Amino acid sequence: MRVLVAARRAMLDLFMREMRPTRETRILDIGVSDEENEGANFLEKGYPHPENITCAGIGTGEAVRAAYPAVGFVGIVPGAPLPFPDGTFDVACSNAVLEHVGGPAARRAFVLEHLRVARAVFLTMPNRWFPVEHHTGLPLLHWSPALFRRTLAGTRFDHWARVDALDFLDGARLRAEWPSDVPVRIVATGVPLGPLSSNLALIARRPG
Repeated sequence: MRVLVAARRAMLDLFMREMRPTRETRILDIGVSDEENEGANFLEKGYPHPENITCAGIGTGEAVRAAYPAVGFVGIVPGAPLPFPDGTFDVACSNAVLEHVGGPAARRAFVLEHLRVARAVFLTMPNRWFPVEHHTGLPLLHWSPALFRRTLAGTRFDHWARVDALDFLDGARLRAEWPSDVPVRIVATGVPLGPLSSNLALIARRPG
């Protein structure tokens, strides 16, 4: 948990440096966690103007609203368009969601919804080359996704063996799947280990 908290703190610092939010910046946080703990919902924990955050999640939002009463909460449906008009927000962000939405087509749709509802986006996700797999705590096995899935199938980690529940993303794959007409930067963040850093961030601003 100490490592997780340090990674979340690094991602918040990166968000503040790159997005440069002001007191008026309208932020949408997509995919907030209903399991509140020290490592979850890093933006809500540290952002100085929580009243300008709208949280979107597939759960009830009860834990989020109880822990962060200043934020708003809107329920969303996996795979469905976000319930906001174009350009509603200044920044749309998500943390540790992209690896769970499905295959390349689903990830592209998820990214395009960020770009539709906001002028800038900030997405973070686990780096597949970090030596420890984030969800199971197993070392190195995920460097071979096929072996990872075969080994975990039928065990208590069976959920994470499914591609629709967990995919492994790195900079090359993220860049290949990113919309070609939107410039993007991919930045290592979280626990700093160079190309093996724990997390990656996608940072982009919509043209025009």
